[in-house]
Amino acid sequence: MLRRRWEREGISGALRRASNLVASINQRIALMGKLDGKVALITGAGAGIGRDSALAFAREGAAVAVVDVREVRAEQTAERVRAEGGNARAFTCDVRFLEQVERAVTGALSEFGRIDAVFNDAGTTRQGSVVSISLEDWDMVLDVNLRGTFNVSRAVLPHMIERGSGAIINMGSVDGLTGDPNMAAYNAAKAAIVNLSRSMAVDFGPRGIRTNCICPGVIGSPAILRMFTDERRAAMEAATPLRRIGRPSDIASIAVFLASEDSAYINGAAIVADGGLMAHTGIPA
Repeated sequence: MLRRRWEREGISGALRRASNLVASINQRIALMGKLDGKVALITGAGAGIGRDSALAFAREGAAVAVVDVREVRAEQTAERVRAEGGNARAFTCDVRFLEQVERAVTGALSEFGRIDAVFNDAGTTRQGSVVSISLEDWDMVLDVNLRGTFNVSRAVLPHMIERGSGAIINMGSVDGLTGDPNMAAYNAAKAAIVNLSRSMAVDFGPRGIRTNCICPGVIGSPAILRMFTDERRAAMEAATPLRRIGRPSDIASIAVFLASEDSAYINGAAIVADGGLMAHTGIPA
């Protein structure tokens, strides 16, 4: 019967069916996200870059463990993900404390069964030079940024090692590659995170786990924008070759890329996203 159908329809009919099949396959591929079937754990996901990243990961098909020190904010982000049709669960922890991190990671594994990607976005800053900053502020900045990145990575890596795969994205800064005045603790913490990321890439790359670092310039998260006067924002925009400050979504899209197979051969990189700020010598024209 199939032979008679082919004889009746001829070559043109066969080509038409083949074309329809290809179109159907292409349509299915187009609907697939970069992170379909994956699970991501994102810290600092209650606001700013972390929240935009949780939404971006979910839009690409990932289930998201939304981690934040503020329970209300974590729940709000998770609810936004679910409102868009995504899968998310909120977890509250202070990344400075390993036992809290381990509880959140255990909860995420219990909820989703696996963790494929981690975005260590939780961070804070305090102003001050080595002389002027208080010891409490120094400890806070180093503990949240550097120890927090260490704690989350330490808690997740055994699971990734067992599975033989994973992607860890750490939040650096251009301040980790150069130095801003009166930001001693933040500069030091972010520089350490850049090199910690390289160390992790070397140590765990052979186990199938990629570690990379994003180094943003000035990003207009709500917390940063509240600190800016109109004059300060204008000055930052003028100093940036793209003539704008960054958006949280600018960084979220890089995190998605680094968590996806599109970056399968990128390991140990510090990716600068600053609108060209560091490309300028600073010497007046």
